[in-house]
Amino acid sequence: MRIKLALAVIASLVAIPAFAADRPARGIYVGVFGGGGTSTDTDVVQRGTAYFIEAQGGPLSINAIGQTDSGGVGFVGGQIGYEISYPSVVLPAFEIEGFYLDADTRNATLQNSNVRGAEQTFDNTFPMHSAVLLANLVFSFPTVYPGVTPYIGGGIGAASVDVDSAKSLQTNPAEGALNHFNSGPDASAWTFAAQIKAGIRIAISSNAYVFGEYRYLYLGAVDQSFGPTVEAAHAATSAWTVSFDETSYHLGTAGIGFNF
Repeated sequence: MRIKLALAVIASLVAIPAFAADRPARGIYVGVFGGGGTSTDTDVVQRGTAYFIEAQGGPLSINAIGQTDSGGVGFVGGQIGYEISYPSVVLPAFEIEGFYLDADTRNATLQNSNVRGAEQTFDNTFPMHSAVLLANLVFSFPTVYPGVTPYIGGGIGAASVDVDSAKSLQTNPAEGALNHFNSGPDASAWTFAAQIKAGIRIAISSNAYVFGEYRYLYLGAVDQSFGPTVEAAHAATSAWTVSFDETSYHLGTAGIGFNF
């Protein structure tokens, strides 16, 4: 009985490369994909200086601290890669991916305790989106079903994080609808990006397949620079620096690819 079981195990292992040889070869491949998911909340610090005259106490340093809310995201992108195709239980591939990530609008309430008298509060909105570029290493695992291939992968790269039409309204003490970023509400900066992913491909022809996967995307901390507050009834300010801590994204992906 034990001998028969051992022979069965050996036969199954030997059969894997044989089945792998029957699977649709990828070689060079391209794909397009899209999906959605959620982002984590992010620690935020807004820094600047309000240049009050000496009769009003002189310059005031602002160091307002808070956190953005979490929320839904959407993305769309493409990839090009090369998979080494030969009979094996693991098939490595190198690929380049680029995608556009729309993080929608993130809201944050920031508190500045370094003030004269009462605490200072800002309600901020940051419409955000990112362009992400990654170099990935992917490992596919042929199965006894030639058209079905699970895989895992990961990569590193960079992301351009953009903020358009940001607003910073002081609600305590209230200053109405004055946007403290009014002279420069747009900002952009680059940061480190990394991801891990796991999914499955299903062949729909000898040179085409569909795929679905889970991705964990990490974007590093980034500093954004906004324009100073320009308003006749308001003290002049320095430009504003807003520091966003690292952010994580949990993403579901669907796509289609083609072999050459």
